[in-house]
Amino acid sequence: MAKSRRKNGEGCFSKNGNGYDYRISYLNNLGKRKYKYFWAKTKDECLTKANKWRNEQEGIYSDDVNAYWTVAQWANFWFDNYVVNHVKITTVSDDRSILDHHVIPGIGKIRLKDLTGLKLQKFYNDCSKKSNGRKGTLDPKTIKNIYTVVNRMLKCAYNIDLIDKNPNEKATLPKRPKKQIKALTSEDHEKIIKSCINSKTTMDILVIFFLMTGLRLGEGLGLQWKNVDIEKKTIKIDRQLQAVPNDDKNSKQKFKKEILKSTKTKHSNRTLPVYDEVIQLFKYIRHKQAVNKLKLGQKYRRDLDLVFCNDDGRPICDTVLRKFLNNKLDELGIEHFRIHDLRHSYATRLFEDDVKTKLISEYLGHSSIGITLDTYTHVSPEKLKDVVAGSGNRFKKIFNNSEKEIPNEFIPHK
Repeated sequence: MAKSRRKNGEGCFSKNGNGYDYRISYLNNLGKRKYKYFWAKTKDECLTKANKWRNEQEGIYSDDVNAYWTVAQWANFWFDNYVVNHVKITTVSDDRSILDHHVIPGIGKIRLKDLTGLKLQKFYNDCSKKSNGRKGTLDPKTIKNIYTVVNRMLKCAYNIDLIDKNPNEKATLPKRPKKQIKALTSEDHEKIIKSCINSKTTMDILVIFFLMTGLRLGEGLGLQWKNVDIEKKTIKIDRQLQAVPNDDKNSKQKFKKEILKSTKTKHSNRTLPVYDEVIQLFKYIRHKQAVNKLKLGQKYRRDLDLVFCNDDGRPICDTVLRKFLNNKLDELGIEHFRIHDLRHSYATRLFEDDVKTKLISEYLGHSSIGITLDTYTHVSPEKLKDVVAGSGNRFKKIFNNSEKEIPNEFIPHK
């Protein structure tokens, strides 16, 4: 009977004195084939040592925390013991994503004791050149978030005497030009609203709602009927729909959609007055939902109480909304932009209407007026024309009153 072939990575045993040698193959950082040997008195002990070594390479840690752990090992331990159940669930989700997509792939194999400011600086510089999966590189805000997570992680290691200093304090973020926000022109703003009014699907109404309120994506998708007051014409923002880690180990999905009883910051909890037209949108949506409830009966998710939802009452997926918006923009011949730019467009219209910055900041739910000023430092081309026209009138008066004192070549022809 032919001997069965070993599987890739299974390794092989050989007798060595009073025990066994166990050899396994692996690829190093350069992709070259290497071999690792483990000696023990029994085959089971060899396998235990080999499995422990493999786990360490993948960042799976044992119970004895020490500075010889890799950054990946410490990152996973820190996440499980100092992040989960210690911070907001949205922060848990963001931290896990940053660790998995940036920190562990970038510096995960470095030993904690060998991590230096220079190595971290190179890591941040590499992040600034890293592709974001679309056109261009990672957003400066993303790199800042990576820096913040790494700093929290290493500060914790320092506080529990795992390392004698925080090397992240020796690294700085690469300087990159601030990304300008994108906002619709007044014409495109109006064009989208008119198109959506004509179509009147739930997605159309949702796009209009964002353009007329400036809410964040999670705030709009998580809005519930109990927070809508038709009579007073107000909406209460105190929760949001977000993707959170899925606790179901049997599920193939790492994240699930959940309505969280919290917003981005404490200043984001607010009660907002809305236009009469928004109230009309609510009445239209409520009528559509009444029809769906009657049609689906118990299959409709009444317990979620969502204002904007699918026909069965379940949450709308942001990727589905994004695809819908992109198709709408293609149809109207408007350049693509992010869903969040609907919020920017709303704020830009407020600035163009000379609404006080303090009021805009409170309506948008910013934690400080400084964030509002820092975000909306741009002015639309239409507004700039008004500035030029106003200053032009002033200079016309100066020229007209001072023609005798000004050389002829500078005097406008009448």
